[in-house]
Formats: sequence, C-alpha cells, structure tokens
Amino acid sequence: MSASSKPVSSGTRHNIKLKDKTTAGPVASALPTPPPSLLTRRRRSSSINSDDTSKATFLPRPENTPSGSSSRSKYNILAGHPSLFRSIKLLRALRGSSDVPGARALAQVLFSSIINVVHLMRVPQDVKDDHKYLENIQAVYFMLQQFQKEVDKSEQVNGLKEAPTVVRIIDIAELSVAALERLLGLTERMVKPLPGIPTDSLEEAEGHAPSSTSHLRPPKNSLADRSFVRMSLAQITTEVLESPPEDSAKSSSSSSSATSTIITILHKARQKSVLGSLFRNKSDSVSSSDDECPQYAPRHSALYYPVDPLNPDVDIDLPPMSEDAMDITLSHDSRQMVKMSLTAVVRLLTSKDAIQDPCLLHWFFTTFRYVLLPSEVLDLLISRFNEAMPDEPMDQKQMRVWCNNHAKIVRPRVISVLIRWLSQFWEPPYDNICILNDMQDFVLKQVAGSLLPDRLGIAFAQAVKGVRVDGVTRTTWLQNRHQNTSASCLLTTLPYAFVAKCETKFPLEAFDCPTGHKVFAEQLTRLAAGVWAQLPTQALIRMWLERKTRNCEARSAAKLCDMNERNSAIGMQLNTLLQQANESNNRMLVGTLKSQRKTLLKQSNHLAGQIRAYETTVEEINALKKHAEHAATAVRHFDRSLFMFVINTILLEADNEGEIVRAIRFWFRVCALCYEMKNNSCAFTIFIGIANMSYVWRLVEVLPALDSLTHELHDKFCTIFERNEPRLNADELQDTQLGTIACVPRFHNVEKSITHIAYASTTLMIDNSVHANHLRVIGKVISAIEAPRLYTLLEDNSVRSLIQDHLSRFNVADEAAHMNAFEFRTNQLKPRHPRTSHPNTPATASPLLSPPPSPQSQRNLRV
Repeated sequence: MSASSKPVSSGTRHNIKLKDKTTAGPVASALPTPPPSLLTRRRRSSSINSDDTSKATFLPRPENTPSGSSSRSKYNILAGHPSLFRSIKLLRALRGSSDVPGARALAQVLFSSIINVVHLMRVPQDVKDDHKYLENIQAVYFMLQQFQKEVDKSEQVNGLKEAPTVVRIIDIAELSVAALERLLGLTERMVKPLPGIPTDSLEEAEGHAPSSTSHLRPPKNSLADRSFVRMSLAQITTEVLESPPEDSAKSSSSSSSATSTIITILHKARQKSVLGSLFRNKSDSVSSSDDECPQYAPRHSALYYPVDPLNPDVDIDLPPMSEDAMDITLSHDSRQMVKMSLTAVVRLLTSKDAIQDPCLLHWFFTTFRYVLLPSEVLDLLISRFNEAMPDEPMDQKQMRVWCNNHAKIVRPRVISVLIRWLSQFWEPPYDNICILNDMQDFVLKQVAGSLLPDRLGIAFAQAVKGVRVDGVTRTTWLQNRHQNTSASCLLTTLPYAFVAKCETKFPLEAFDCPTGHKVFAEQLTRLAAGVWAQLPTQALIRMWLERKTRNCEARSAAKLCDMNERNSAIGMQLNTLLQQANESNNRMLVGTLKSQRKTLLKQSNHLAGQIRAYETTVEEINALKKHAEHAATAVRHFDRSLFMFVINTILLEADNEGEIVRAIRFWFRVCALCYEMKNNSCAFTIFIGIANMSYVWRLVEVLPALDSLTHELHDKFCTIFERNEPRLNADELQDTQLGTIACVPRFHNVEKSITHIAYASTTLMIDNSVHANHLRVIGKVISAIEAPRLYTLLEDNSVRSLIQDHLSRFNVADEAAHMNAFEFRTNQLKPRHPRTSHPNTPATASPLLSPPPSPQSQRNLRV
C-alpha cells in the first residue's frame, strides 16, 4: 500500500467531497467509497500476523512517532502527509482557547486531509478482504462521521461553551487521526514482503504454492480488471444505487424498483465473490447458498460496564444517560420491568447495558403493534443508530470508549434487530411495503458509506429478499424452524388399519387397543391444531383488547390524513408551477419551473404509493377482524362438539352397562395421551365430558367396577385441572424464545388472559411509556396461540376423516336437543338408592370442571 504525498488539485478535492444522501430517517451523510484497487503487490506470507483489533479500535496518538526506515515512511503520517500533520499541530495549539471559528476552519482542513489519505491509498485486494482491515477502515469512517457532526454543531456555539467546544473538537480530531494511524500501521504490516527473500524466489514459490487468496488476484502481468477484481459490498451497493438496474428504471412501482435493487446487489455480490467468501470457511469447503444467513442476535448479557479498549481492566465512567433512556420501573423483586419508556426499550434492545430480560426482543416485536405504528418503531431504531455524542464534557478516554461502544456494538445491533424483525417477526398487513422500502433505503445508504460490515449488509439483503420474493412472515418462520424439531412428531409410519362401515355409530371397538388409542389421540390433536392454525393472531388479540388499541389506530388514521393533505398541497403547487410556466417567456425561468415540477411529481408519486399501501393495510385489517370472529367461534364449536361427542359415545351409543364402562376407559386413555402430547384443550374437554356429575360420573355406582387405572387417571386429572389450575395456566402461556414446544392450550384460558388486560384500568401506553408487564403477558398469549402450528404430525386421512365426520354430527345449533337426550338417558340409568361419594371423588360438581361454555351462551358477550 502506498499513500501519495503529492498535493491534491482543487478538481480532485471537489470530486471527493462528501455528498448528502437522504435516507428513511435523520441519517448523517454517508462517506464516499474508496476507488477500486490498482496493481497488487507481491504476495505477503501467511505467517505475518496482524494485531488483534477486537478491543483496541480507537488508539490514542503516540507521543513520539519514530521516523523509521524508508519502507515505513509512506505509512507514516508525519513523513508522508505534511499538510495533515501541520493541521493537527495547529489545532492542538488552540487547546485552552475560545477560538471556535479558527478551530472549525482547521478541523475542516484536517477532515479533508484524512479523506484524501484514505481514498488515495493503493491497497492489495487480499488486504482489503482481511476482516481486520475492514474493521479498521470502518472505524476511520465512523470517526470521520462523528468529526463532521461535531464541526457542524460548533456553528451554533457561543458564550461560555466556546472553550469546551474547542477542546471537544481537538479530542475528536486526535481520535480520528489515531484511527487513521492505526489503519496505516496495520496495512503496512500486512502488505510488506518477508525480509531476506529475493523477489525471484518469491515468484517461484508463488508458482509452486499458490496462496489461499490467489483466486482473488488478477492474472499475472495483467491490469486489474474491474470485472475480475473482487469488489467490496460498499462498492457494489454504491454502484447499484447510482445506476439502478433497467428493470428498476422501467418499473413504475417503488416496491418493484426496491425489489430489483436488492436482487441486483445480491447477484453482483455473488458474481464478485463477496457472498461466497462471507460464508466460506478457511478451507473453502462450505458452499454458499441463497438461504444461508448468519444469525445476528442481540446478546443476552448481564449488567455491563463499558471499558477502555486500551485498558480493559479499568472501568471508565461515562456521562449519565438522559432521564428518558433510564426511565425503567422494576417489579418489587427487581426481576421484571413493569413500565419503561420507548427510548429505554430501544436502548436495551441495541446495547450491552443492562440487558437482563431474555424475552425482551420477543415480547416487544410481537406486541408493539398494539401501541405503536411500525413506522414509529423504525424511526426509533434509526434515531438510535444516528445517536449523537453526549453534550456533557468528556475527556479523550471517555470519547474513545463511547465511540468504540457505538461503532462496534450499538450500530451493528440496530441492523441486527432489523434483520430479526424481517426474518422472524414480519407481520403483514400491519408491516406494509412502505416500512420495508424505508428500512431498505436506510440500511443500503449505510452499507454504501462503508459504515457497516459486509456480513451484516449481506444478511440484511437476504432478509429483505426473503420478505419481498419468498414471502417470509412470522407464521412461515415458525413452521420452517420447528418442522423437524417438534417434540410431538409421530413415530407411526403406516396408516392405522380399521374397517370403515357406513353407519352413524362410532366404531369404538376398532380403536380400543394401545395403538388405536394413540392414533386416535394424534389425529384428534392434528384436527385441533388445524382449527387453531386458522386464528389470525394479531387481529384476534386486537379484537379482545377492544379500546386499548384505539390510540394506535387513531395515530394511523391521522398519518393517512396527513399524507393526503400533503399530496393535495403538492398537487396545488404543481398547478401553480404549470400556470407560471405557461405565462412566462423566459427560457431559464421555464427550465427552473420544469425542474421543480419534476421534483414535485416524484414526491407526489411517492406519497401516492404510500397512501395506497396504507389504505390497503386498513382494508386488510378490517377484513381480518371479521375473520378473527369466525375463527374464534370455530375453536369454541370444536370444543363443544367434542364434549357432546364424548358423552354421546358413553350414554347413547353404548347398549349396556359393560359398553358404558368400556367407553369410559377408552376416553380416559385418549385423554391421557392427549395430555402427554400437550393437547391440553382436548384433554380438558374429554375429561369434563367423562367427569360431568350431571350425566356420566354419577352413574359410576350402578356400573360394573372400574379398574384401578381408570380411577387413578380420574384422580390425576382432577388434580391437574382443578387443584393445579394456576400452574397449568402458566405452562400454557409459554415463550417461543425460550424453546416453545407444540401445544394446544385451552381457549378460555388464553382469552381470559387478554380480557383481563382489556378490562384493567391501566393503559398499554401513556406519556410515551409502555406498560411492559401487560405487553409481556400479551407476548406469552401470542406464543400460546402460535404453539399449535408447531406440530409435525403424520397424516392418517382415514382416521382423521372419521373423527371429523362424527364431530360434525354435533352441531352447536342443535345443542339443546342433544343435551335433552343425554339428560333423558342418564335419568334412565340413575342409581336406585342414595349414592355415596367415592373417597377421592367430590360430592358436587366443581365449578372448574364445568363444560366448556357454549357459543350460544356467549353470543351477547363481547370477547
């Protein structure tokens, strides 16, 4: 690598100025990407080790920089870049003064000099591919970004803040120069050849033993062709954004244009060896594919104190954070967060500091749509990414710690959270295409400015492609993640053989064996899981919460109204410009008006696309509300039909007392198998059908003696469903981030957990603070509703169809007639003498063992 020491012409300086690039949020201007490398130097030996930069990213300026030999002079700032050295020397002389204009002028000169040094470097391609070089070049870009922010902020400083502002500018300038010195020193060590080895011998060694990076070099004695040399992801992204693909240019839809852009970036990354090298190990034995994506998950660490990268054993006290960032109310045992501000939530999601709740990411991204708009969450994350350095006075050590933490922890984790949002928590229609477009524009601008690692940029691009092209949603992610790991997968390989007869009576004798019990329970669970899978989770909970989500819906309507007003105002401006252009004879004025009209047309088209997307979202949400009502009724009907089916097989289809006992034994064993498979809904419904004191269990005394196993099962489920009710409720409200297993919970328990929040006096969000405890409960309910989708049960269509046909016989509309028939039959078989209670059997029916509520009885109840 060589850095030119010649003065730079004014034309060259004009070409390398930073360009302001608009993004989806208040993003700082992105830095231009370096030009492609020129001729590569001799291969360096793999035995040359570079220093570990994982802890020391922003090193201080060395007090005495040795002049060194001629081989190191071109990497020495003092010797190779005198203008930069003079600027920093004059800037340091201002420490202690109040000359803000002078410090700002010198800082601008120093800023341009650092950019010149970085962009005029000639670096071999294998050095560019090294992760340590990429880490250091990103550190330089980050410091330059912070340097530019501080210089711009100094324009509004006056009075007593002038002296601290000068000190602050000098400290950030020294950190920027230190990052540049680190980059130059590392690059020098990586590119210099082994000492004492002649050039000819080195060439012969290269011919016999090609290096591991030889496939990245151009052919010998040939120029570095841009089509051959491996490009960085920043160069590829910049190239695609500056010259969009033809499909993108022809497309009138912003969504289609964004889709073409992301596919083009991935395609060129694969062509230029970026995508392959990111997922290839050292031996190149692992091949890359479209679906491979590194997992960037926020680390669930304990309380963490930022440390100095140069002195990891010494804690550095940073200025206290704002009150809003620390606005967290803990429970009485300090184990859970009860209330917290939105700023505090985003801080915990994207930093190492005080991440104590491992469920935070899950419950926030599954529940925020009830209190926030997706666009508001995106704005919060973008603000966190572009968070400015605290205004409180900080010394150089504190600045170094803050910059290291923000560049290497906060910013990558913001993009990691966006990736998790896309790949695991994307919920259309609430997350619409406008949010995806804004998110893509923001991240690609950061990638083009070399402010993010290539691996993170590729992972984000693949996540966007998954949503746009593959249709990835929360439901599909759950199914793909658990389809081979479900704990309830069947071991049966062949369908269960039984002779199906054309009769209305259920063939209980065909399933009255261990294998038959298991097959029946599995197919019953599969039917129940299929009914639960039709529940639209977000719409169902929104329906249960009732008025709790009205504030969020009102903000969405206000945003749509604001976009309509802005679009109408743009239309009026367009008419005014068109009228002025028609009345004017000045060519220059007409040209200016046409240029303004073109800009307004672009804004109008963008707003029109957003309006259409939001109107479509509102229509789909309203349609999902109606679907949620029907789906919830279908689940209740299924439970009620199963309840009547169980009693019917015991009372009406049994010809004698022996068959009644046989039916009771059969259903107890099916109940036990359903409970083992975590099908709590069917197990509970079957048990209350058997143990119902009004119809079945009162007949135990007049029936032949039941075996001990049946009585044990009865006592067991009495304990589970009556005495251990709170524990069972807690088991059903599980969390998918902690390893959810397939389960069918009881519907009334899930509904009760949400309606309790709906009728509570507290709100989900007030004064920009969310009720974390309520949202955590909602997150657990969402996990419970999603749990039935995790079953991977093998199909047995004959048994499944048989069960489905017999359940359909018990329509809820004819419930009164069925219940009257059951009552008439049980009165015929009732004891002829006063019955005595069994020692382990309650004398009266427990209210907890009442039948599942009939949908007819809840017709007037708002669920």
